[in-house]
Amino acid sequence: MIFKKKYIGLLILPQLLFVQYISNHQEIVEEYYSLGVYQVTSKILRSTLSVFPFSIGDVLYIITLIYFIRLIVKEISMKKINLKKSIKIILFYGSIFHFLFYFLWGLNYHRTSLHEKLIIDLTYTVEDLEEISKKLIIKSNKLHRQITLSDSSSTEIPYDIKKINKIASFGYNNLSLLKEYYPEINTNNLIVKKSLISLPLTYLGFSGYINPFTNESQINSLVPKNSIPHTASHEIAHQLGFSQELECNFIAFVNLTNSEDLYFKYNGYSFALRQCLNELYKYDKPTYNSLLKLLNTGILKDFKNNSEFWKNYSNPIESITKSGYDKFLKFNNISEGIKSYNQSVSLIINYLKKT
Repeated sequence: MIFKKKYIGLLILPQLLFVQYISNHQEIVEEYYSLGVYQVTSKILRSTLSVFPFSIGDVLYIITLIYFIRLIVKEISMKKINLKKSIKIILFYGSIFHFLFYFLWGLNYHRTSLHEKLIIDLTYTVEDLEEISKKLIIKSNKLHRQITLSDSSSTEIPYDIKKINKIASFGYNNLSLLKEYYPEINTNNLIVKKSLISLPLTYLGFSGYINPFTNESQINSLVPKNSIPHTASHEIAHQLGFSQELECNFIAFVNLTNSEDLYFKYNGYSFALRQCLNELYKYDKPTYNSLLKLLNTGILKDFKNNSEFWKNYSNPIESITKSGYDKFLKFNNISEGIKSYNQSVSLIINYLKKT
């Protein structure tokens, strides 16, 4: 077994070299992996695991965590640690997880960028930002009034998480953006499940995540329900093979705003508005302050309620985790790291300018 571990562990070296090489050939990843191999593996995983009402991925994570904790405790409890054996074990498991991660999902980090496929510019001016923000305010105000019948009332989505996930998944089956630019993508058996580790996710600052090993989209069931339509749509975009956070935010925006459901439309437009206003604050605070006065006070309450939820769970571990995730994203070809979440503004602005 040690012999096998040694050679399986050494396979991580050619794997690292392959990923480094293929990262410079995005068109190959796009054609043969993202729109080829990945469509097959993801279809198999989704059709198999969709029958389970709970997250198989979360169960595997919990079992794996317990196993490695026991392994570490066992090694530490030994009077003399065998360094050579420990290195072999680390390389063995590292090689297996590295292969499974990139084969089952991770190579999508190195596919052709969405903006290249859609021929959407990523640059915009402060004037563009102001103009689109005003349009989003009009849309958000109108939808907010239709939902609440009062400018000053906060919104409360009347659906449970299961129904929210169902509506979000259904939207992707009819999304013209995918049908036109990505006809190869299979949208059957999309899986969105409540995470079994929602409380830890909350303290770590995550509202959801995609499990790259099982292709299940996970929703943090503790977050405010009003934010779940976007989170579900965002994680489904990951499930379909889009890895970059800004792209998933953008695709989620398109899915939500194309929905016939008023709550989903409002969620999409208000999300984009908040993103645009956050960017405008960086460049033109006076204009930012003037635009806030145009917003229904109920929308401001929605923004505040979401912010206060996360403040209640703020802790030092969150910043450490996000710092690690930031480095992980940068390692996988996303130069802006965790800041890329906010860069969906560039896609949203230029998309709305074209439509």
